[in-house]
Amino acid sequence: MKFAKLQAFVLAGMIAANSALVPVGVVKATTPAAPPAVAAQAAPAASISTQMPSGLSASVQKQTEAKAASRDQLAGMATMGGALPGMKADPNQPAVAGVGSKLGPDEARALAYVLPYQEPNDFAHRNYCGAGAATVLMSHFDANFAHKVNIDQVGRDINLDPDSGAWIKDIAGPVNDYLSQYAGHKVDWYRPGQAQSKDDLRWMLNVDIVQNGVPLITGVNTGGLPGWGGQDVGHIIAVNGYWKDANGKEWVSYVDTAPPASGYQGERFVTVSLDTFWQAVSGNSAQVW
Repeated sequence: MKFAKLQAFVLAGMIAANSALVPVGVVKATTPAAPPAVAAQAAPAASISTQMPSGLSASVQKQTEAKAASRDQLAGMATMGGALPGMKADPNQPAVAGVGSKLGPDEARALAYVLPYQEPNDFAHRNYCGAGAATVLMSHFDANFAHKVNIDQVGRDINLDPDSGAWIKDIAGPVNDYLSQYAGHKVDWYRPGQAQSKDDLRWMLNVDIVQNGVPLITGVNTGGLPGWGGQDVGHIIAVNGYWKDANGKEWVSYVDTAPPASGYQGERFVTVSLDTFWQAVSGNSAQVW
């Protein structure tokens, strides 16, 4: 969701002190255009299980039905690919390397390949996490998206206020517009939603990542997440992985685009348990899925 305005002013001193810091290997808005990391792949045949689990909220059930009606829009679209259940993961993909030893077994793991991205490390972009998350999501479909559409344009497209951020509900429309332009036909796969329970969130991850191999966006509160040192602020991230390990424990992989100036000192690719992730999501639950 939106950062509080007070938080923006608190971050100002940190930004001044850290404005030169940029982690190695992170895409910057000023980086010259580069070829895709891998050859584009055709998206897997989109599908949605008609067997929805019990306990889903009525709104998520309704949105699942709407997404089922849109699933053919994804078929044949060029993407960076992914490692869906039963597929081998490509170790050359940043998304795979970012997960490392936590990557789940082939038969139980779903990972949509995306590229890392960091928001500009300055005061003017202190609340651009919504634009950063949209950029990561779009990198799954177009590895050069960050070089074609700069972060300021994405911010304008999603009605981002530099003083307070963006509303997650405003991200879905522009993302669909980007995808429609990229695909050459109408795409309205993504829609604003709200997970009201861990079951809702798990199902969203299942539909987008496991069944269709595409990332999604969610709001979180950062207090319990790695890299934030307990700092608890509203934040927006792109989620690209979900799996169970050999013991049945559930894991989620996401990309955090926050710069060091915001107080974030973690990795770009982050993996946490679903329990930890839901705790972060539940206090700021809004999704683009």
